[in-house]
Amino acid sequence: MDAVNTQFKPEEDVTTHASRSSRAGKLWTISFTIFIAVLLLAGYLQREETYLSPADGTGYWLGIIGGSLMLLLMLYPLRKSWRAMSGWGPIKYWFQLHMLFGVIGPVMILYHSNFRLGSTNSNLALISMLTVACSGLIGRYLYAKVHFGLYGQKATLKELRQDIRITRGNLGSHISLSQQIVSAIKNHEQFMLKPRNFVVHVITLPYIYLYSRFMRAFIKTRLVHDLKKQARKNSWDRAMLSDFIHEAKEYLRDYFGCLVKITHLSMYARLFSLWHVLHMPLFIMLVISGIVHVIAVHMY
Repeated sequence: MDAVNTQFKPEEDVTTHASRSSRAGKLWTISFTIFIAVLLLAGYLQREETYLSPADGTGYWLGIIGGSLMLLLMLYPLRKSWRAMSGWGPIKYWFQLHMLFGVIGPVMILYHSNFRLGSTNSNLALISMLTVACSGLIGRYLYAKVHFGLYGQKATLKELRQDIRITRGNLGSHISLSQQIVSAIKNHEQFMLKPRNFVVHVITLPYIYLYSRFMRAFIKTRLVHDLKKQARKNSWDRAMLSDFIHEAKEYLRDYFGCLVKITHLSMYARLFSLWHVLHMPLFIMLVISGIVHVIAVHMY
């Protein structure tokens, strides 16, 4: 490691903003997930109580509202494909509502059923709803893998390759990397960006993930070691060393994030298209079973 720019000031570029936005989105998602998990756990633990009845009162209306929210999920695909709705606001807000309704609706219906099985038609409706909800969570995961953020535009290879160049440049423009680190980054990038058959890619995904994590840890450890060595050589104080280590880790994280994104883009895009083929029939089955359940409840 030859030299370090001691006048280092991090630049505010598009990648940095995107990274911060992504972290904020993850924090919100984790918080919301914990909140929903607590609601589900509380409802499940109280399932033997008789606070709610699916036949009347609050329990009945939870079922009506939850079922209505599940029907309103159709608004998002209609907004995407129906020209008459093209002027009805940005599509990302419709997607946000789609995701929100797809979580709140099933939670309300579970409370409506008091977390218990009932008649045959209600069980079919409940199982269909849970299947669609789980499918939606899978779709949400795949969607995020092929878009810039949860509500962003679809990622392209050209844009992701540009991001890799930017993040690699950020890492090397302020800190002179040792030859060992440069070689490790180059070899790892060649391995990650190597073309792979879709089936082979899916099968080897755990290995690729573990190898990437190992290389990231190795490069980070080597980078911190070199910075400490440079600090002793140039008599840096502890605060200066800590700043360099923090910023180097930030850029390294951004770089590996971009590298993983471009490595798996084509695979996740293929999985997302396959998911689309399966999800719609599941949703149609949910609508039919829900209508049958409502008719059966009010007729008998």
